[in-house]
Amino acid sequence: MDGGVMVPVKKDGKEVLKCKKCGYEEPLDKKSKKAYQIKENKSKSNKVLTTSIVSENEGRRREDDEWEQEREEYYKEIGLDLLRDELEGSEEHEEE
Repeated sequence: MDGGVMVPVKKDGKEVLKCKKCGYEEPLDKKSKKAYQIKENKSKSNKVLTTSIVSENEGRRREDDEWEQEREEYYKEIGLDLLRDELEGSEEHEEE
């Protein structure tokens, strides 16, 4: 029979080790409790240094929307100018 991973869980207010595979339980003694503690190593070498503050997504989204609107207006103006030039060109040909 293969052994499963014993995971600390709370049962009836007490901590016990429970097998994830078969459900076997045994009391969690002080030695086992210390072995299952998680420690986090916080060192300065793990930190990421940045040179500027990152703005919120909402602020960026507004900028993107403004750029999109500006592009649309620009292309509309170009389209209208081309249409005017084409209409003026066709009127000149009709007069000749």
